[in-house]
Amino acid sequence: MKRFLILLLFGVISTTAVFAANVKYGYNARGQYVPKSVGNQQVKYGYNAHGQYVPTSYGQNRVKYGYNAHGQYVPTSVGNQQIKYGYNAHGDYVPKSVGGQDIKYGYNAHGNYVPTSVGGQSIKYGYNAHGDYVPVGVSD
Repeated sequence: MKRFLILLLFGVISTTAVFAANVKYGYNARGQYVPKSVGNQQVKYGYNAHGQYVPTSYGQNRVKYGYNAHGQYVPTSVGNQQIKYGYNAHGDYVPKSVGGQDIKYGYNAHGNYVPTSVGGQSIKYGYNAHGDYVPVGVSD
């Protein structure tokens, strides 16, 4: 789920066309298979203030971490785009918007309860080169 959240946040902040066409995966310094770039924006990994190995930047935008309303240590912004948290229809405390764009939840084609739209655009799911079922783009 963490890898999905990372991809979703970066995809929302990047342009729709770039997100839909150019998500590239690879291995980070810890050997984890993760998003390495969205469009021409590189995702860099490192340590947050709590010593957790996480994405630290997206292109020129720094990923900031802090506490949400439930006291959970989570990403709070990417660049100047604020991440807001709330509840989905299943009662899970999840990201509800990024940079003012609402995130809606529902079921994907595999029956998984996941984000299904961002800013009114549907999230497309498919397989990455590693065989993971992940978001691969957005459409109107």
